[in-house]
Amino acid sequence: MRMSPQAYLLDVRIRQACTLLTHSDLTITNIARSVGYEDSLYFSRLFRRKKGQTPSQYRSTHQSPE
Repeated sequence: MRMSPQAYLLDVRIRQACTLLTHSDLTITNIARSVGYEDSLYFSRLFRRKKGQTPSQYRSTHQSPE
């Protein structure tokens, strides 16, 4: 399936955010900045639209055991 460059970039950013959420203790704000979003609220809205849950909820359900 073809994907626009914008949709591809969003996918890459969300995948990287998922990795950071599960394997780091970075704040949501720092994760948002790490994947290219200055506005963490905007990042959270995009993340929820794509993954069906907020970044915090995703972290709670997917965090790797220590």
